[in-house]
Amino acid sequence: MLIELLSYFCILFTFTLLIYWPFINYFRQTPFISRTKPYVIGLKFGVTGLVLTFSAVHLTNDFMMNIQYIPVLYSGLLGGPFAILISGLIIGIGLFFLPYLAWVPMFLNINFIVLVLILFFVTSKYKMTQKNIFLFFWGCFIETFIVLFLGLCLHTKSYEYLLLYGIFTIFSFYFIYFVIRQIKLANDTVQQTTYLKKIDFLTQLPNNKENEKFVKNLMKKKTSFNLLLVDIRDFKMINLRHGFSTGDLVIKQLAQHLMEYANKNGAYVGRLGGEEFLLILKDVPPAIAIVEANNLINMIAQQPFEVSQDLSLHISVTVGISSFPDNGETSLELLENLVMAKQQAKTKLSSYFHINNLK
Repeated sequence: MLIELLSYFCILFTFTLLIYWPFINYFRQTPFISRTKPYVIGLKFGVTGLVLTFSAVHLTNDFMMNIQYIPVLYSGLLGGPFAILISGLIIGIGLFFLPYLAWVPMFLNINFIVLVLILFFVTSKYKMTQKNIFLFFWGCFIETFIVLFLGLCLHTKSYEYLLLYGIFTIFSFYFIYFVIRQIKLANDTVQQTTYLKKIDFLTQLPNNKENEKFVKNLMKKKTSFNLLLVDIRDFKMINLRHGFSTGDLVIKQLAQHLMEYANKNGAYVGRLGGEEFLLILKDVPPAIAIVEANNLINMIAQQPFEVSQDLSLHISVTVGISSFPDNGETSLELLENLVMAKQQAKTKLSSYFHINNLK
């Protein structure tokens, strides 16, 4: 009996992890899987429940150790209410095909299907999370425990099997939950580390490495675009007069304004370093990029930068512009021309300069 229970637990544990781990790491990033997530998860956990059903441990001739609502709960945690409905119906309908199904298991299976429908409607209103999944588990456990008790009262007096069922079910659920939680924590740490490698810590904008990757992808696709190098005028004076912490606040607020501009205009924004930012305008001619640069300069000049309760600064920026494919066939050539354009912009009253004007 102990070996059979151990084998049953291993099936539940292995199948649950084989479904859960790939989804939180890889499959959720796949567009097709993201769109069909509840159905795929429901199908996978439904198959898991069927395997558990057909390999259930028979404690008596008519009483099986069947804890199929555990994979249903984890399907809801990962895929939502429709995953619960799909996995539950697959398991519930599949159990009717068991050979020589006695009336007690059949009664329990009907109860299981009703329980699945209740879970579906409840989780449609109250989302299942890692914090409240315990409430759903204990609700299912207590309800099933009572039904099993009534079934045993009518069928047999072997109440020790009911106690064994309770211990096994609680242990299985909490052990799997503990392992899944550790996997999620480790995965979150990896994702956070990966995210931090891609962004500038101060502004939360993409860093130089991501900027270069974005530019190279556009060049690979033969997409025309314009690079705008935004530089704060006299930024060193801000640091000297008001301190480096004030300079950091100015950079952070400018990053927010540039992000708002980028979101509004479908542009890309990243930080190059220091007081320099990179804007990328796709599929617009250089003449439009020049107009946008002028609009950006005027917008920033009108924005007050609230660096403290009693200090508000106004800053001005210069913008250098280079375009692909006109001003370089490689990212290095584009950047060199962009820096030259920025240097020229600093000497102009207009505060913007396109590298084409040097030709």
